Amino acid sequence: MPTVATYYQLLDDLVIVTGSLTLTQNITVPPAGGEGALVTWMARRTGVGAVTYTVTLNATLLNTYTTDSPEPIAIQETTLTNVVKKGINDLVFEVKSGTGILRVSDVMLWHRVNA
Repeated sequence: MPTVATYYQLLDDLVIVTGSLTLTQNITVPPAGGEGALVTWMARRTGVGAVTYTVTLNATLLNTYTTDSPEPIAIQETTLTNVVKKGINDLVFEVKSGTGILRVSDVMLWHRVNA
């Protein structure tokens, strides 16, 4: 049976992001060019106030996010497949501002593959 997509679990546990958090994954299956990729995670704010953070994949900014929710929220961000590369990939969460504390969990990287 052909494979059309694959995923990598980069983080399961809930962790506090102080400054930045880098999650590294070795991609062994080459991404299918032009098909897109997806990064998903859960985020929540603890403490008082909002927290603003960025997420980058291999030095490509996916987006800037602000959360003031004490409840976990699911976030998904699409990107071009060429941002994902065969070999070492780094996904970085970086706190930029705010008085809240950022916690992330359940981080997944999905991408299409050649069947």
